[in-house]
Amino acid sequence: METTISLVKSKEHYQSIQRVLIPLGKNIKKALSKSNILVIKINLVVTKTPRRPQGVDIAVTPVEAVRSFIDFIFPFYQNKIIIVEESCWGKTKVGFSMYGYEKLASQYKNVELLDMADDDVVRKKVEYSQGELLLPFNRTMIEAPFLVSIARPKVHCNAAMTAGIKNVVVGAVEGYKNRKGLHTKKDLHEVMAKIAKIILPHLVIIDGVVGMEESGPIQGKEINSGWTLASLDALAADSMAAYLMDFEISGIPYLCMIRNLGIGRLFAKDRIKVIGEQPDHLVTPFKPYHRFANDLKKQMSQ
Repeated sequence: METTISLVKSKEHYQSIQRVLIPLGKNIKKALSKSNILVIKINLVVTKTPRRPQGVDIAVTPVEAVRSFIDFIFPFYQNKIIIVEESCWGKTKVGFSMYGYEKLASQYKNVELLDMADDDVVRKKVEYSQGELLLPFNRTMIEAPFLVSIARPKVHCNAAMTAGIKNVVVGAVEGYKNRKGLHTKKDLHEVMAKIAKIILPHLVIIDGVVGMEESGPIQGKEINSGWTLASLDALAADSMAAYLMDFEISGIPYLCMIRNLGIGRLFAKDRIKVIGEQPDHLVTPFKPYHRFANDLKKQMSQ
């Protein structure tokens, strides 16, 4: 299958998702025809009292983006949809209510919410250059016939940036302590790449209407980036997001490592068809985490 990225200008969530999915609709329909369960991984990294005056925290996936995706696939998919997450700071179920997901699920007969803390765990070995890890993964995500990652583009203090891939490869690991342990490892980028061999989203939707810069992934500043993209190639999606954030892709090790493992194409190094807007016209520089470059240099030299 030809690698395709759909890219649109966007000022609001719902219609932007609708427009960005149209060029991919045929392939999404084909993939879902073989699935009786669809899992959507959202990002509710923090569910404590919102810090924004409007009560909407830019650290989390906008509920209207998820609603739009569900409405888009409704004409050809009415099987079970599970929206899954386990918050790192705060209680997941509080976040489901706070950010509108509880209401969303109540409006669709085939949609349910799952706090990963209530699910079974599958332990898998992750081998990397310094040894191996035995990590607990969320069973529903690991066994999903079709896994969708819907997230915002954000600067990340440990990984440079986070979007569709990190939302899954770290987000599928059960428990805050296990995730925190990964973030403190000097081999974080290599470990994330190796986890990508075990689990990677089948579809990535990045809602870049508003992103987060500087001190992400929780306490950064809002930036009106004004784009939305989607791809059935997770690496293509995230590497284009990095480009649109004006990041040097070669400076984001886990993206390059995933490409070297042969599990995706890297924008703009590999052949990728872009439908919609020209990426060069939508680049909005995100201010990076101020210590990332120095921290990465220290990690890579150890």
